[in-house]
Amino acid sequence: MKLLITGASSVLASRLVALLRERGKFSFRLLEHRSPVRMESCETVSGNMTDPESLGRACQGVDEVLHLAALTHSCNDAEYFRVNREGTRNLINACKKNDVRRLVFVSSAAAVGDGGAYGLSKLESEKLVCDSGLQWVILRPSEVYGPQMKEGIGKLISWVKNLKYIPVIGDGSYCLSPVYIDDVVEAMAQVVANPDLISRKLNLCGPEIMPFVEVIDRLSRYLEVRRNKIFIPVWITRLAVSLASLVKLGSFTPDQIPRLLCGKDQDISQAATSISYSPRKLEEGLKEYL
Repeated sequence: MKLLITGASSVLASRLVALLRERGKFSFRLLEHRSPVRMESCETVSGNMTDPESLGRACQGVDEVLHLAALTHSCNDAEYFRVNREGTRNLINACKKNDVRRLVFVSSAAAVGDGGAYGLSKLESEKLVCDSGLQWVILRPSEVYGPQMKEGIGKLISWVKNLKYIPVIGDGSYCLSPVYIDDVVEAMAQVVANPDLISRKLNLCGPEIMPFVEVIDRLSRYLEVRRNKIFIPVWITRLAVSLASLVKLGSFTPDQIPRLLCGKDQDISQAATSISYSPRKLEEGLKEYL
């Protein structure tokens, strides 16, 4: 079976290819955009989610597509929809023209209406996939952490390691469900290897749902450090991040705030019954990672 992977320069893609190569069921075509991709025994093609012709060429002779490519950080909300939603539309059209059998779309647990422009762009992309007429599976990872994952939980781990005072937006009651990268990769491998699995939306979250402040406390206990929390009102955070993004100071964008605060579906029961999905708890993942 020939598998096309978009977003092939991502950490998830490289670890997935390594795992699937061990199992020997696939040949790979990797779609690279800005970052070059070099993996042994893998065909590489250049393409862009906003370039339908390049996607058409990439989909030729492909049995299945794993769609990982996405814009995750931008100060321009319209860019999320141009790259994520319209890019997914372009890929769907390319799949249909080339008789691709199934599309596995990696979305996000933040694909909700109040998840900011990124979350809404992923939610609208999901609808395009569901209405495409293709066979499909949608995967919704939550806060993935592990080697080379520097955003999200990875950044929070770094803060707890190095800072005495940890900033918390609002009251910190919004919930996260950290999931170790190897558990997500294993789930993805099971899905792409099972052609009979179709028309499913699977949440790839951790086994625990916990408030943001509890994540800080558990990280502190694991790392054996004492940390103080500084609670910053949401409006001040929004203002500060907006001003910083205007002058290109720091890596945060305004859209990341609603993405963090929004309510998410973190129920993994369907993933547990559809595939063999049994993610490890936070401390178990930290043991592997650290």
